[in-house]
Amino acid sequence: MTNKITQKVYDSIREAVVTVPGVISFVEFNKDENSVEVVKTTDTYKAIEVAYTDGMYRIRIHVMLIVGVNIPDVLIEIQVRVKYELERQSGFSENYLVDVVIDKLESLSV
Repeated sequence: MTNKITQKVYDSIREAVVTVPGVISFVEFNKDENSVEVVKTTDTYKAIEVAYTDGMYRIRIHVMLIVGVNIPDVLIEIQVRVKYELERQSGFSENYLVDVVIDKLESLSV
């Protein structure tokens, strides 16, 4: 996967994130600068920023969480799952730095 992120990688990230309890959805990171609206998305291309620098992939994932979750635990769980899955897919030959951005906390209506 050197210097190339494939659809399979985006799919792996999506699968790792949606299985973490407390995550409601992905959030678009590339919205209008003047907008304060948080936009949910299922399109991982709109919610995941990828950069390759210094021989390392830097992944930034934008999410919306449920109000009341233990935020540090959810963030760590996302980071661990995504990092492990990507390293496993690359045969542990690539390095990854995973950041998670919480764009919004939302209550679930009953």
